[in-house]
Amino acid sequence: MRIRKEHQMEIPGRFSALFLSHGAPDILLGDSPLARFLKSLGSLLETPDRIILVSAHWQTALPTLGSADSFSTIHDFMGFPEELYRIRYPATGEPLEARQLQEKLKNAGIPCQLDPERGLDHGAWVPLIAIYPDASVPVIPVSLPMGYSPDDLMQLGTFLRESYPEKTLLIASGGSTHNLQAYRPGRSPYPEIEAFDAWLRKNLIEKKSRTLLDFRTNAPSPRFNHPTEEHFLPIFVAMGFGYDTTGPIQLHEEISGGSLSLASYGFPRQPLSDHNGDLSGSGAAGSSPKDTSRV
Repeated sequence: MRIRKEHQMEIPGRFSALFLSHGAPDILLGDSPLARFLKSLGSLLETPDRIILVSAHWQTALPTLGSADSFSTIHDFMGFPEELYRIRYPATGEPLEARQLQEKLKNAGIPCQLDPERGLDHGAWVPLIAIYPDASVPVIPVSLPMGYSPDDLMQLGTFLRESYPEKTLLIASGGSTHNLQAYRPGRSPYPEIEAFDAWLRKNLIEKKSRTLLDFRTNAPSPRFNHPTEEHFLPIFVAMGFGYDTTGPIQLHEEISGGSLSLASYGFPRQPLSDHNGDLSGSGAAGSSPKDTSRV
């Protein structure tokens, strides 16, 4: 397993969007580098007025907005410790804002639906419970439309940014790579995974949008890294939301089980003078933790 040393951000409140590799839900039960990283973010980020959350685990035909007053906790997984199924994350919603956003999307010619019943899947509540454990920030979930191209998703992210004031945080939750079939606990990274990870980091930080949008052609071994694409596609919403200023910075680097890159990125609100695309330090983070980041 390759792990990048945990970092210390210098200034809180810099990020308008995050792309987070959320890992398996049971990271909340242990002490892994990914869990420590996610739990550190809450104390480092300025508390936003709202969170727009795009999860790889909510796919719909049309863009759909979660419009509940409060959200149930969906345990959309099997085979994990019983303790995990008892976790509840009492997130509140913004139903009025969701309805207003629906109208804005419709007025822009984008068909959009509301869902007042659906709760939060683990792609949403795992990072939320780590970053904001007291559930103090209201959430507007936005689904991943299955028919949308990467270009469409980036445009959706841009529209969301233009629709909200500054103190809004967009969290796109997925995975930098996501090949579960190739996952082997304790295995060293596959060369294909390392190559894709490096390609993503370079092109994301350098804001080479066209190269990224055409990842099926340009990326090394795209089908090996993403046999299905739903865990990668949220990154394009984050790009649309966060690419209005400087390029993003890498916040966390880790490859679990040889095939799951848990790399995460932050999109600053304003240029940082000395980050050089990385705030995460260098070297290893001590002894290798239990390999739990499987989903």
